[in-house]
Amino acid sequence: MLMSNTKSEPELLKSPVAWQGSRQISTSSTLLNSSPSAQYTISHFLESEERRNIQDSWDELGAEGSEHARIWHIYNDESTKTDAATTDGLNRGIDVLLVFTGLFSAVLTTFIIQSYQQMLPNPSDTTNALIAQLIADIRGSSLLNITNPIINILTPGEDLVPSTREIHWVNGLWFAALSCSLSAALVSMLAKQWIQPIPNVSGSPRYRARQRQRRHTQLQNWHVFAVINALPLLLHVALLLFFAGIIVLLWSGDIAITAATFAIVALAYTFYLGSMWMSLIYPDCPYQHPISEQLRLWISRKTAPVPLLDLEHGADGELQPMRALMTSTTVDPDHYIDACALVWLLQQSSNEDTVAATLQAIGGLPKEFTAFHVLRDAAAVPMVLQHFSSSFHRDLSFDLQWHVADAEGAERYCRAWVRLTHGTSLVWPRNLRAPLNSLREANNLHAAAIAACTIALNSLESRSPQLALIYHLKAFVKGDSNLNDLTQSWLLDTFLECSLSWELRAAIVSDISKRAIPVLLQLLQRAKEMSGTPHSRITIPLILRSITIGNVDLSLLWDEEKRSQAFHQTMIPVFASIVQNPGLYGVTGDVLDFSVTEFSQIAAPVFTRSNRFPLHIKDIARQGLSKLYLDGQVGVGLVPDWVLADILQILHPPVNVTPEQRPWFVKTLVHTLTASADLNIEIGCIRLLEPLLADCQSSVIRIFTEENGIAVLLRAAHTGDTDSRRLQLDCIRTLCVFIKSSAACYLQEEPLCPSHSPSLEKQFNLIFCSDFFKTLISAVGARRWWLAEIADIWLPSLLPLCQIRPEEQIWRRVEVVFRNFAENNIGEEGSERMVDDLDKMKSFLKS
Repeated sequence: MLMSNTKSEPELLKSPVAWQGSRQISTSSTLLNSSPSAQYTISHFLESEERRNIQDSWDELGAEGSEHARIWHIYNDESTKTDAATTDGLNRGIDVLLVFTGLFSAVLTTFIIQSYQQMLPNPSDTTNALIAQLIADIRGSSLLNITNPIINILTPGEDLVPSTREIHWVNGLWFAALSCSLSAALVSMLAKQWIQPIPNVSGSPRYRARQRQRRHTQLQNWHVFAVINALPLLLHVALLLFFAGIIVLLWSGDIAITAATFAIVALAYTFYLGSMWMSLIYPDCPYQHPISEQLRLWISRKTAPVPLLDLEHGADGELQPMRALMTSTTVDPDHYIDACALVWLLQQSSNEDTVAATLQAIGGLPKEFTAFHVLRDAAAVPMVLQHFSSSFHRDLSFDLQWHVADAEGAERYCRAWVRLTHGTSLVWPRNLRAPLNSLREANNLHAAAIAACTIALNSLESRSPQLALIYHLKAFVKGDSNLNDLTQSWLLDTFLECSLSWELRAAIVSDISKRAIPVLLQLLQRAKEMSGTPHSRITIPLILRSITIGNVDLSLLWDEEKRSQAFHQTMIPVFASIVQNPGLYGVTGDVLDFSVTEFSQIAAPVFTRSNRFPLHIKDIARQGLSKLYLDGQVGVGLVPDWVLADILQILHPPVNVTPEQRPWFVKTLVHTLTASADLNIEIGCIRLLEPLLADCQSSVIRIFTEENGIAVLLRAAHTGDTDSRRLQLDCIRTLCVFIKSSAACYLQEEPLCPSHSPSLEKQFNLIFCSDFFKTLISAVGARRWWLAEIADIWLPSLLPLCQIRPEEQIWRRVEVVFRNFAENNIGEEGSERMVDDLDKMKSFLKS
């Protein structure tokens, strides 16, 4: 992103002093002393008609921060005028700077040309030196016999000529001054390109606002305005170097001239430094310097005390729980830019209507907005409260009551306060709680509901404000009130946040849950009947999970798309808990029926057709569906056949069925098998009957016999002759398991309790009188079934019954058919074991 290579936040956002200074950086400096009126850009003319149309318009409730919201039009209008004035002022200042730089450089170059010549070797000086040396040699020769050969030639004004060292210093200072001057010119030309506005005439209003704010933020982060304002300092330094060079040049000359020049320069720069100091001490002083604002900001950051944030106490010092964080901790770049744009409006605009529109737009930002801290740092919370109080009037001469003057405006400020204080422990001021209560009693239903949301979030330790949210929703469910989608969303989101932030006693939480869950389920039912995916359908599951289960995936709080995808995974444990303990949650009647139906429909297909759910979720679904099935709340005619078939598949294997529940489970399965003609339901019932009948107690066998289970399974097996080989196989296997368990019970109980023998004998008579053996012989003789199935289950299950009733004639035929089957599969695994079992059966028949 654009901000990845810069600071995470503009420094001007870190303190109110910084913001106060930043308000003047772009418009007040020595470069902008004569800033003209705004120069209109292309975007201004293209949007002029649009701006006139929106001046008196208002956004829909909850859309104050949307893509085409009024606040972005206002921002674009204000920023266009401000940027035009700022750019024009900077351009004029840079132009003046370039003109002065050119004149100064020309003058300075003239001086350098003259002084630089003095550094170069002069040919006349060499000639004069040679002549002087020649004269000295002649005078000292023996021919002239001059005793004093040295001649001192005095040059007028020789003491006033600067030395070679001084000439070097002068040239060094003047060349440095020329470098500073030309560098200022170079940077000035670059700065003209930096501040050139980029045309921003396409896209939605918010897109254009983001583009402008992103550029403005980058200009602030990279201190572009500070660099431009510091350009005159290069010229000031260049002048100082030039003056220093003049003083060095005059130092060896006339003392009076040197002193006068030095005094003038010292006086000028004393005034320069003094005016800079006064501008730092007195911000309103007219003697401002280009870097005065930057120096004040730097000093304020160094000397300002670090505020200590009290995370447990509000502004009034009262203990307040920390509200649950409903947004991601990672700041979205677009959200950050939006927040900076709103802060820019708050700080730059002096129009009260613009400030009010900006504060109200905060309430229209989405709850997943991640940059509310930027607005809080800009002192938006006190501004919201101040404007909220202005929405009321108080008659001090009569009843001292607060009367609502602007319910819609007060409601918008309440939403802004809720958004700004999200994830903090800030509380509503005591002196403004009376007007907030007055708003809660207003005739405006939406405003009253938003006031109730504000009070509930401000009173997390109280029971009544939490119940007030439920009363609003309950009245809507009953038809006593008509809440729009926005009001419903705010009530549900607020209750979700409260449920995650409660610090109430367990008994109070239980009472609130018992009152809230039936209402929430009815709302969920209404949402299901609506087309699309309403907000309530993806929020209610999180509320129900929070107050029934307790743990909520935090990522679901701010990601609505993920929340919608996780609907089934969220609601399955909730519905399972409700259907298992409906009285605990106050769920009865139609609400309970809806819970049962919804639970069956979302649990059955999800767990049979998806592998993305963890095992513990499947176990929860299995337990809940098992209870519903045993209670007769799901069955043939109560839910669709495909749902019931999936439920039976989920319940397999019946590992959580207690011994006391087994007889009732078997009875319910036989009833289902009797009432249904659906193939998948029959297969599901038979698969569940097999483990329930294996090694079971006599009570299970008695129930199965009394419910005519043998005939029901045989009917299904005969259906399988034409429809499903698997169904026929499952029926025969289940009957074999039943026969084995019945024979085992008979062999165990007959010696201990002979009175039970007649009832067990009756079960055996039913087996021999039925078509079981006929179906068995037909299946083994006519089809090539799996050898392992027959050798491991069918034949071993028949041996105990043959031992009990060897006199039945059907055994001879059974022995022949099974032996033929074994001989046809001789050599395969299981064939020898099958032959041994048949030999045992033959021995039983002989005895």
